[in-house]
Amino acid sequence: MTGARRARRGWFQRNRVAFGVLVLAIPLAGWWTTRSDYTSWYDAEPRDAVTVSSGGTAYNGATWYATSVEENPQPSESGQQDALPQGTTRIRVYYRLQVDKLSALDGLGGCQLHLRAPDGRVWDETQVADAFQDRPTGCTGGSDDKPASWRGAAGQYYLKPVAGKPFETVAIFVVPTSVAGSVQPTITWATTLPQYLAFPR
Repeated sequence: MTGARRARRGWFQRNRVAFGVLVLAIPLAGWWTTRSDYTSWYDAEPRDAVTVSSGGTAYNGATWYATSVEENPQPSESGQQDALPQGTTRIRVYYRLQVDKLSALDGLGGCQLHLRAPDGRVWDETQVADAFQDRPTGCTGGSDDKPASWRGAAGQYYLKPVAGKPFETVAIFVVPTSVAGSVQPTITWATTLPQYLAFPR
């Protein structure tokens, strides 16, 4: 009489260790990917304000001064004006800054100008008709050797900034009229996030 043969283990039994690893690995991979994406988003979110004081604040190689904000500004050039969407207001912001060395302007390139509402909404600078751009835009000022005649009265501002002397740049925004009186000018640089420069109104 022959002995009873032992039943062969099924496929699932033979691979139960691999299944256990898989059950742990899939959620772990999902968690790691989600965490990595969240960290990237969180680190790129401007959340740490550096507030500009009335006497000037040194930041990112320049000294920044208080801004001037105009709601529904008049164009600096006459002519046909673009119509705004209903319920919106044009905002013109003048930023004043000074650099001790002109080489510091290289570090200011790539700035992003924004308006931030108290509820956290943010509006970027709007590309609009030159009629409202009565100063150079961006954070580095103009670069023309001579005022261009087609700029009219604004041409005098499009000269290369001078080291140790404040100069102004301008940004134009279009925001909902309901928040036009409360938005705060801000500036961000990808290299300094999560910090951002905040200008009180």
